Amino acid sequence: MGALDARLERWLSDATGRVRKPRLAVALAVGYVVFTATYVPINVFSVGRAAHVLFLPGEERLPFLPVFEYLYVITYFIGAFLFVTIRDYVTFRRLAVATGLTLLVAYTTYLVFPVYFERPHLEVTSLHTWLLSLEYMDKPYNHFPSLHVALSWLAVLAAQVSRPARAGLSLVAVGISLSTVFVKQHYVVDVLYGCALAGVAWRLSAPAGRPAGTITAARDGRLGARVTSASEHQTEAEWRGVDGPVGGV
Repeated sequence: MGALDARLERWLSDATGRVRKPRLAVALAVGYVVFTATYVPINVFSVGRAAHVLFLPGEERLPFLPVFEYLYVITYFIGAFLFVTIRDYVTFRRLAVATGLTLLVAYTTYLVFPVYFERPHLEVTSLHTWLLSLEYMDKPYNHFPSLHVALSWLAVLAAQVSRPARAGLSLVAVGISLSTVFVKQHYVVDVLYGCALAGVAWRLSAPAGRPAGTITAARDGRLGARVTSASEHQTEAEWRGVDGPVGGV
């Protein structure tokens, strides 16, 4: 894995560790393909299986508000968002690991504990109801946890932005989380599980130190050599004096 990580880092980032944007776009596109190729078969496999209904007391009385589709659909632009906000390989790698852990746990849950959501009748009379009708084309399974929620929060955690910007993005993620309930795509417990899963996966994916011999270590070594060389030149200059050699005029 270390060799594969080093090769990916060499391909995806430059000598300073910053990601090459065109190659980042390719990596994100591959991620979308992998996600689709794994999520859809599990969704289809769940059809007809005994499934659970997870309404909390009083939850069935929550209104159906299709206008929240405008928030719900934001998640489909996560790739473009990450393209703009991911700047270095270390952050990309952490996001990739966290996403892998999230999908592994979610897919396992879908297979072991299938959940079904009976969707309400939908009349297409506006842009948001038309968009929601497209959402309703997939099978009403794969709910617990909500990947819409989990992936949105992972994107917020990975974004390399200022603190005020992150606060704003967090509000957007809260809106997306609420929208999954009001467009009747998820139960409340799906949202809670998705939030918790994203937080745990992000924490577990934190770098635990890079082994010697990786590109990063080599870069650190070259940087250290440059710093040492600069320090030696500075020391020599101080010994010789600012205006010239000792004793000179």
